[in-house]
Amino acid sequence: MQRFILALYQIIGTLLLPTLALALLVRSRRQPEYRRRIKERFGLCPRPRHSGGIVVHGASLGEITSLKPFISALIDAYPNKTITVTSFTPAGSKQVERLFGNRVNHAYLPFDSPVCNWLFLRRVQPCAVVFMETEIWPSLLHQSKSLPSKLMLINARLSAKSVRAYQKIKPLIAIALAQFDEIHAQSQANAEAFIQLGADAGRVSMSGNLKFDLFPPANVHQRAREISKTIGERPTWTVGSCHQDEEDLLLAAFSEVKKRCPSALLMLAPRHPERYQPLSEKLTALNIPYTRRSQSESFNDGSDVWLIDTMGELLLFYAIADVCTVAGSFDNTGGHNPLEPAFFAKAITVGPNIKGIQDLANTLLDANALIKHASATPNDIAAEISRLLLSENERDRLGTNALRLLENNRGATEKSISALRELIER
Repeated sequence: MQRFILALYQIIGTLLLPTLALALLVRSRRQPEYRRRIKERFGLCPRPRHSGGIVVHGASLGEITSLKPFISALIDAYPNKTITVTSFTPAGSKQVERLFGNRVNHAYLPFDSPVCNWLFLRRVQPCAVVFMETEIWPSLLHQSKSLPSKLMLINARLSAKSVRAYQKIKPLIAIALAQFDEIHAQSQANAEAFIQLGADAGRVSMSGNLKFDLFPPANVHQRAREISKTIGERPTWTVGSCHQDEEDLLLAAFSEVKKRCPSALLMLAPRHPERYQPLSEKLTALNIPYTRRSQSESFNDGSDVWLIDTMGELLLFYAIADVCTVAGSFDNTGGHNPLEPAFFAKAITVGPNIKGIQDLANTLLDANALIKHASATPNDIAAEISRLLLSENERDRLGTNALRLLENNRGATEKSISALRELIER
């Protein structure tokens, strides 16, 4: 029965290849990057210098960023093995290049079809493949195992929504999970969720969250001090990873903040590069004076909004801010990494929808290191942000708690690296 289910999935995956390719081409009309290197989507990836290396997969920019300490440790631990880092999105690809350059081999992960996977695995021939968080690809896992390659899922997590969705196709998910040699979950609740879906309890353990092991770039504090001089004493609010559906809400909230704090400055960083130009046009239409980061290194003091339309600078603008709001939590996305502002001991807020970061957000809330907005309304958001901008003591309390929590929970990377080393050497 299991062979039939997997074979059916693989047949469907193969039949869908033309549709998937067409979807990429349609998307590339707005984002030309999706048209480039399209052969990698079919498994024709760059060949590594040597076979027998390690593949690490992170879906997009956020996952690749979270994997930075793990991949860096892998490079140090295995100097004679090629580390191939794969992603799905152009933003993730650019982040790989930005963080690791030519220290790793890089490609897009192929479509989950037997032919594409065969081409990919034939070229790379890894001794181990490491997946991140919720990346479960039945065909690729099955074919990797037959090489044989060691398979690990690290920083593993499942939201309640994912569990419900996977329950509907549990026989297929159970087959996929059975391929993993080890699953390292972020929390005990996540570990139990994987077991519930069919993972072998003896292969599931809890290693903590890799996001606690991130560190900001060495020069970010100096750069932040230099930019802060151009801002002066203005109260500053950074909104990071903002989605299109959140833009109007957060701009309306900022309008209310300005009534309470007239000199307040909003530093707004869209999640996706394709929103840079439309958001610029929106600010112009709303008669909101703004500066585009891409067009000026220095801030225009007459602006109310600094549009961060550059890649890789979000941490810099968290470091500058008085209050940091991590978006993706005011729409249906479910939130993004709320730990990043904690590097700088900042007051952190998120929206009411934290389904994608539930464990992490709850940990921060329990430590009094995070404020969750009660509702996605301009008045509610503005009230909390204004209160924080006007209360240095409250900001300091939240920021200190966040930094302490971050420092006390490091170690997931070391555990994952040690487990992988033992797995490879078996």
